[in-house]
Amino acid sequence: MRSIEFTNPRLQSGEYLPDASVQRRGVPAFAGMARVLFIAFLMVSPTIVKAQSPLDDYVRLGLENNLALKQKETSYQKSLEALKEAKGLFFPNITLNARFSVAEGGRTIDLPIGDLLNPVYVTLNQILRENRFPQVDNQSFLFLRPEEQETKIRMIQPVFNTDIYYNSKIKRELTATEMVTVHQYRQELVAEIRKSYYNVAMADGIVNMLNETRKLLEENIRVNQKLVDNGKITIDNLFRAQTEMSKFDQKVQVAAKNKEIASAYLNFLLNRSLTEPITLSEPDILPVLVAESDTWRESALTNREELKKINSFDKITALQVQMNQAGALPNVMIVADYGIQGEKYKINKDADFAQASAILTWNLFAGFQNRAKIRQAKLQKEMLDQQSEEVRKQIELQVINALNELKSAQAGIESATSQVKSAREGFRLVKRRYQEGQANLIEFIDARTTLTQAEENVIISRYTYLADYAEFEKVCAINKI
Repeated sequence: MRSIEFTNPRLQSGEYLPDASVQRRGVPAFAGMARVLFIAFLMVSPTIVKAQSPLDDYVRLGLENNLALKQKETSYQKSLEALKEAKGLFFPNITLNARFSVAEGGRTIDLPIGDLLNPVYVTLNQILRENRFPQVDNQSFLFLRPEEQETKIRMIQPVFNTDIYYNSKIKRELTATEMVTVHQYRQELVAEIRKSYYNVAMADGIVNMLNETRKLLEENIRVNQKLVDNGKITIDNLFRAQTEMSKFDQKVQVAAKNKEIASAYLNFLLNRSLTEPITLSEPDILPVLVAESDTWRESALTNREELKKINSFDKITALQVQMNQAGALPNVMIVADYGIQGEKYKINKDADFAQASAILTWNLFAGFQNRAKIRQAKLQKEMLDQQSEEVRKQIELQVINALNELKSAQAGIESATSQVKSAREGFRLVKRRYQEGQANLIEFIDARTTLTQAEENVIISRYTYLADYAEFEKVCAINKI
């Protein structure tokens, strides 16, 4: 059993990333919220990511409007109707059948009435010496009546039919399987909405951070222009500062494009207009993991929908075996008819009729077909047992991977926070030296680039952690729906 993947090949390739080197685990380096010189991240309490109100609203909206989820729910409703249909087979089937026939010619039935009665009549007339008994002719009747009608109500009531019994049980399990499929997709959708929301927030954070940094470059150009006008530096320094501004503007445009793409994908999941604005809020990040991996694996193996679905299929296969084994038994039904018949439509005591029958059918030999069906069902059950074991191992592997990714992301936040502090302090010193004429433009640009990359790395690390946590919740089946 494979889980549904929400991926975008262009995102996975890093095409939309400001810096493809920061992409991790297929999570695009879209950026987070507001300026990011943040994170006092040393708390040790066993808490989880706090729910954000806009994000919760988007999750609810997605669960209400997502088109793929609606298809799953419609499929479940269809299975409910199929179950009702299967239950209806236990009730009597009542039909009205009416037939009116017109015929001409065809076979005849000859009755030798004259040959049988005329000798008797002759003898009687001789005894009585009277012609009291006339001679009669032989009769001939058409086999098909010129006109004939039959109108009746027929009731068929199954009394003993193993196919109907087991079919109803199988339909019930199929309905339960469809419900599991719906719940599984809901969990996938919740995780994907959260990850998409964090991608939008990540992109928004990078855009805001770059816009703030651009002010610094504008100020640098302004200062260099004054220095050139006063003959303090050569004009090539001004050209270099303007070139850096052009390169930076290109990066801002890419970041803005990334935000637009991330927002469109989130709106797609929510079944809204792709240009609908996204409301963002600043998330709180707290340490999450205190339990051991065995606890999370146990949670996943207990609650994952894939295993529940395999268990349902296993029950269905067992029912199919039982149904095929019961095929050696007879089927019994009662058939009752009531109606009118005759040459004309008449309703009276001479026209109506009633008939009831008990019917038994027993398939005594069918070329060993039933034996082959039983064997197929047993082999199918063996395959499901093997698949169940494989899925269990895959789930355990997913939990381990998600747990390690989350721990790595948590460590990445601490590292990124330390880097941005060092880069900020280094840029402050270089900027002061540059303003005093003790550092050249290359040193200034290098320090500024290092700070920008460090700030961007903090944003990416932060929202990568949140996205990893959403994936971890899904893998461990602990995300709330």
